[in-house]
Amino acid sequence: MKVRCLVSCVVLVLGAAGALAQSAKVEPIGAPPGALPHEIASALDDQGWRITLDDGWTAELWLAKNLKLTTGAASSALYPELSNGEFVGVINLRKGMSDFRGQTIPAGIYSLRYQLLPEDGNHLGVAPNPDFLLAIPVAADTKPDTQYSFEKLVALSSKSTGAHPAVLAMAKAGQPATATFNDEKMLVMTVNTRSQSGQKPERLGVVVMGQATQ
Repeated sequence: MKVRCLVSCVVLVLGAAGALAQSAKVEPIGAPPGALPHEIASALDDQGWRITLDDGWTAELWLAKNLKLTTGAASSALYPELSNGEFVGVINLRKGMSDFRGQTIPAGIYSLRYQLLPEDGNHLGVAPNPDFLLAIPVAADTKPDTQYSFEKLVALSSKSTGAHPAVLAMAKAGQPATATFNDEKMLVMTVNTRSQSGQKPERLGVVVMGQATQ
């Protein structure tokens, strides 16, 4: 079904004990870090977003200036307008984090690329939704327009953890500039971005707490 307004949710998972006791502040910030590769920096919006939790943990997110919307994705996708391997943005983790699998992602700057879970027996039931972002060390992914195969994307993202790819699950967004718990008890940060058409802002939600139960 064609979606009029892309609601893209990046799931950044801490997996900390007592998650429901935490609250978060979402605020706009300025331009991306100057140390980014030129082509990556040029592809990002001039405004980013920072989320800060009660315990002092922060993440800074800059989205692609214009998300490239397409059609023809799997009918099960939350965001069929996004293509597998598409560059979605960059995240700066000053203290690191845990991904949806509970793996440690060290402090650093990572590119984020969209990927649907493969429809096979190894991935059934592992997440409420099949849409994910894979985090890649930005030094290993310097050209946002590069098209990667699934195998190459997995290999690049595995550099983030030293083991399996770093997976950031996706979910539905809430109201912009907020962070609230959804029905799966994941803390969802919601911000605005734009599609390639330059139309009205789209909503993008970032879950900062929660991980797979399997």
